[in-house]
Amino acid sequence: GGDSHGDRYQARPGGGRRPHILCVVSRCVVKVEGVEYELTGKWHTVVCVSSQRLHNPEAGGVANFQLLPGPLVLIIRSPWSVEVMEGSGARVAVLGDSIKHFPAGQLSAFDISAANVSKEDIQVHIVSPAKRPVSYQLSESGENVYRVAFVTTEVGSYVVDVAVAGQKVQGSPFIAKAYDAGLIRVSDVPNGVVGQPCQFRVDASQAGEGQLEISINDGEVPNHVQVLGGGRCLVSFTPDTAKIHTIDIKFNGETVRGCPFVCRVADTSRVSLTLRHLELIPVGQPAAFNISVDGGGSAELTVTVRTPSHTTLPVRVSGSVRAGFIAEFKPVEVGAHTIIVNYNESAVSGTPFTCKVYDASKVGVSHLPRGAIGKSLQFVVDASEAGEGNLEISISAAGRNIPTQVHPQGSARFAVSFVPLEAIDHSINISFNKEPVQGSPFVAKVQADPNRIVVSGQSLAATAVGKTSFFTISNVTGSVEDVEVSVEGRGRKHQRAY
Repeated sequence: GGDSHGDRYQARPGGGRRPHILCVVSRCVVKVEGVEYELTGKWHTVVCVSSQRLHNPEAGGVANFQLLPGPLVLIIRSPWSVEVMEGSGARVAVLGDSIKHFPAGQLSAFDISAANVSKEDIQVHIVSPAKRPVSYQLSESGENVYRVAFVTTEVGSYVVDVAVAGQKVQGSPFIAKAYDAGLIRVSDVPNGVVGQPCQFRVDASQAGEGQLEISINDGEVPNHVQVLGGGRCLVSFTPDTAKIHTIDIKFNGETVRGCPFVCRVADTSRVSLTLRHLELIPVGQPAAFNISVDGGGSAELTVTVRTPSHTTLPVRVSGSVRAGFIAEFKPVEVGAHTIIVNYNESAVSGTPFTCKVYDASKVGVSHLPRGAIGKSLQFVVDASEAGEGNLEISISAAGRNIPTQVHPQGSARFAVSFVPLEAIDHSINISFNKEPVQGSPFVAKVQADPNRIVVSGQSLAATAVGKTSFFTISNVTGSVEDVEVSVEGRGRKHQRAY
């Protein structure tokens, strides 16, 4: 209502507790909506059932509009001449990082700068990633500045809708990202070795969106980040100094829980080992090796021996940095044992080392049958329970080696055969990794065929020139006069007859 037809009144959009009668949409578009507004400091309530829109009047100029009559509407001296002011949307600003990203589980806030509006004119709607409304508190924090404070626990994208006097501010709705640095997981950081890459993993898959910052020794040591996907990455660096390295990780400027992580770096090139003699060792006997550390200073050495049954053996380490160290242990079972030597909590070059433990007493030999001259004699050697190693078999008679054949049967079982040429005991020597097996040497009894004359002797195969040679004739019936021997040399030259 106004006092006289044609009077000019200044309408301030957003002046009332309800939607106002005048508002400038986008850039100075007047729309009459039937609302409460302020004229020269006095409040009037106007109900309007229809409206007339005037497009693009200049801010600061004059626009005429008329309230059209409708039910229950009292029109006094309409139309009025109203001075058009700049719309409220152009005078509002939303300030603060929390309108873009904020930490979950902590109090967050952003400011709304709006001149000539009251607290009641500001409407804020915050919707969580789960589509649930988020409560907030609106308060005045300064002249023409209002603060929106809220707390959330859910990581993800929030939709923030801000309106002043019924109009959305520029940029609304805003998308704010909630993150939680406490949900970042860092794998166990291993100890490092000078000159060798050191790696660890960072899992930010549950922490939301943000910027990950990794610093090693305050940025002195370069690091490389390999993105693995799904919010996970692999971080690697190569230390060049034997000292403690500290790892600091930040997510959106917040320090990750557990920081700083510590990586102890050692120079294992100072340590040398002698392990070659332990490639094959017998069970039940002490085994030892030497450890040397170059240079002075302290040395934290640990030696671990793991058995095939995944247990650890007691290890005794004695000595000093100056004199050197000796590590001693006693294996109690057959199989591959793993030796690990750590220097200042880092594995020494050359370890883990695998030594093979054997037991020669576990080699079995089958029953030896009685042999006959000229007939193959066979027996079986079973080394399946003895561990890894070298099996050696030799057969001799009267100090002379007898040709032997060995036939693998699988699973460390071997069939051994030979043909005796003399009716004497044959000695069978069997060793495993240079150790005689239990019962060695074995004796094979060889008997003559009573129905057959047997000629035997080493000289039948080879003999020396100028020396007397002999051989034996067995199972001869009759006297020596009945035996005729002829020896012929090269060119069938007769040597001598007996």
